Amino acid sequence: MLSRPLLAARFTLFTGLACAGILACTADPTPPAEPAKSIEAEESAAAVAPKAGSDAWSFDFKEPGPGPRAPRSTAFNATVGASMFPEVEALVQQRGLECANTSVRAMMDRRREAETAKIADAKARGEDAVTAASWVNKRSKREANPQLRFSCPKITSDQIGDRTRPPSSGRLLYVFDDESYPLRHSSYQRTHKDHAAALIDFQDAVAALTAIYGPPGKTPKTDLPQPDKDGKVEFPNATNFEIAWDFADLAVRINVLRYGDLVTVGERIEVPHGIRPDAPKLPGGAAANAATSTPTPAAATTVTAPATAVTTAPTTAAPTTAPTTAPTAAAGK
Repeated sequence: MLSRPLLAARFTLFTGLACAGILACTADPTPPAEPAKSIEAEESAAAVAPKAGSDAWSFDFKEPGPGPRAPRSTAFNATVGASMFPEVEALVQQRGLECANTSVRAMMDRRREAETAKIADAKARGEDAVTAASWVNKRSKREANPQLRFSCPKITSDQIGDRTRPPSSGRLLYVFDDESYPLRHSSYQRTHKDHAAALIDFQDAVAALTAIYGPPGKTPKTDLPQPDKDGKVEFPNATNFEIAWDFADLAVRINVLRYGDLVTVGERIEVPHGIRPDAPKLPGGAAANAATSTPTPAAATTVTAPATAVTTAPTTAAPTTAPTTAPTAAAGK
């Protein structure tokens, strides 16, 4: 017969082991690894976080350095470096697209509006809403970033209307450093279940961008997969195929990446990181004489395959690219 102290000790040991086992079984599994390289540059602004004790956000933009200027900065019917948010907002409304500002500040403001309504309802019923009210009146440091991310999810390629495109569906995104600056980043990221369709989409985009910007300055080191005798295409997993054009005032990227069973094609045109967002509109830039009104989109069309298939990435590199460093002259607010 065991004494009470010994029974208590054994019970404590058993409980501890059981809890450890439960924690091991119920803990969240290790999340899957992210793709080797992101399709889209999430942060485009040259923003400087507020100093301790300050909520003010400042920018440290630089002038575009020497080197060739982009021949064109229009992207998805807007003009990078020139279009302001009201123009882009009018553009997507004209196209019948459903878009929203998905920046941290905007999302938190929407949460506060919903919480404020709940607080008012609770007060009307005579309930305590002090805890909720304190959360609503407190802003986080992340909300200091004024970046505006105008995102349009579930957009089909024919809805964009900028050019004839193979069928696809994805997210159209326009990014502004804040609402007082012109468009910095524009992109269309779409995902395919059919690898062959992704290859056609990628090749079509490469051909379209090459026609505008000339031979790219960067091409993939690995050849693109080719259809087998049955027309089936298989992209290698987590291998990023990227083609790039770099100018003093503009960066253009198109890449394709498989993650799991899906293949994502990302196409983006943006002012390079750290450079003032109106760089394409400066003298000598493609948007120097850009109209201030919203451009009229082309008629919506689709295509099942490009007229001329691009079976491999271009191998001729552009002779010059924008420098990796730029003058330190600031042009922020």
